[in-house]
Amino acid sequence: MRTVPLYATSIILTTAIIIVLFSIRGPPSLDFLDTTPLNSAKKHPDEPLPVTQSGWSFDFKRDARNFGLDEEQCLAAFPDFYKEIDRAIQYRKKVAGKIKPEELEVDWRFDGMMRAMIHDNQLYIIDAHGLAPPNHRARAIATLNAIQRALTSSAIPLPDIEFTFSVHDDAHTSEDDTHTTWAYSRKAHQTSLWLMPDFGLWAWPDVNIRSYSELRTQLALSESHFLDKIPKLVWRGSLAVGSHDVRAGLVEHAANQPWSDVMELDWSDKSNINSRLLSMSDHCEYMFVAQTEGNTYSGRLKFLLNCHSILFSHRLDWIENYHHLMQPTGEFQNFVQVKRDYSDLPKKITRLLDPKEVQRTELIADNARKIFRERYLTPAAEACYWRALIRGWASVQDFEPNFWWEVTETTAEGKTLKRKPRGTPFEAYAIMEEVEWELPAKGRRICIDKDEEEKAEEPQVEQVQEPVEVPAEVQTEQQGDDLVPQQAEVPVDEQT
Repeated sequence: MRTVPLYATSIILTTAIIIVLFSIRGPPSLDFLDTTPLNSAKKHPDEPLPVTQSGWSFDFKRDARNFGLDEEQCLAAFPDFYKEIDRAIQYRKKVAGKIKPEELEVDWRFDGMMRAMIHDNQLYIIDAHGLAPPNHRARAIATLNAIQRALTSSAIPLPDIEFTFSVHDDAHTSEDDTHTTWAYSRKAHQTSLWLMPDFGLWAWPDVNIRSYSELRTQLALSESHFLDKIPKLVWRGSLAVGSHDVRAGLVEHAANQPWSDVMELDWSDKSNINSRLLSMSDHCEYMFVAQTEGNTYSGRLKFLLNCHSILFSHRLDWIENYHHLMQPTGEFQNFVQVKRDYSDLPKKITRLLDPKEVQRTELIADNARKIFRERYLTPAAEACYWRALIRGWASVQDFEPNFWWEVTETTAEGKTLKRKPRGTPFEAYAIMEEVEWELPAKGRRICIDKDEEEKAEEPQVEQVQEPVEVPAEVQTEQQGDDLVPQQAEVPVDEQT
């Protein structure tokens, strides 16, 4: 019977000691790392990945560029990657019904649309609608190449589908637009859009990312250890964008801070650009990187998430296919979320720089590297996503694509009815960049300055492509992301 009083006395004394210690020393300084429980079943990045029935599991060093993972391997390696595809499928099943052929028309948009078909695991281009402007052309080619790579590396044939995609930042033309197409990003209310991987995961040479895989190789070879990086927050960008409030807030709250390397870019001032512009590899040499939306979604975000650094970001208005994997709180935290105006930035970064919290700080960077650079933003993951997107689209497609069409040709003997494939194979389009052309075909001459052409010893005028008049609304969407344009005096549009 004496045991109960003894236990009670022990508990009272222990509680008193804890109260005294906390009153003197205060609670542990961990408030920068919100431990709110996540509504997620995700495993910690250090835990083993799922294993297939054959015993295979994803190994980053071996499989990061393995484009040929089968469906079971893709699900085991990237189990949480397909949320946007599942959402789009449910929208069609519960709201919009199955996809019909009339939904694949592209003339609802002035330009920047591609209509294509997959037949017998072959990619065909049916309508390249308004893709002559350089910005549109580059994005379309990158996206088609990524789709082709996913097709040709597939272990089994993918279903026949017909689809469209937009190369615009915002695939829709207005807030109440409900057209269905594949898009790089969407707002939450744009439920009719299907998200595809961004064109920059192939290459973005306009901003000196010659190849996404090359960037990753460079970082693997040259990036400093996290604790050896510059202990500052880095950001470069123009304030003349749609999300001016976000960028202006960042610049304001980072001004004159010892931990800040935040600078505004002025694309009209060549000396400003020459002195301030940084490459993506340069960004990754900082402990902290900031990202902001611009006119629409952030084209640089996927690159910043390849850095073994801590990302700071406001709450995003635009959604990409991997954004749901970003965890702002808890033990799996992989970035730091700040207010839209960045007003809480000084408080949060000061805590991260506290030497007593170095292990917690490094954990955030480690989590980000393991989730994004070593897993969900690998080229292998992108190929898996493309194939899942194709299968998902096929599951709610209400028709079988018509591969053949009847055409009437006039011959010396009279008119004849012939059957020919719709569109043109990707292999031919990649060379001609046309769906139809006359024979003998004229060679294409592109990306040649007029002065260089005039200086040519034997200019072939007949091969020069006719100039295309680009409407004003298209000219304003020549996006870049304050990275590294090939010619600094020619600014690229602020995508992010």
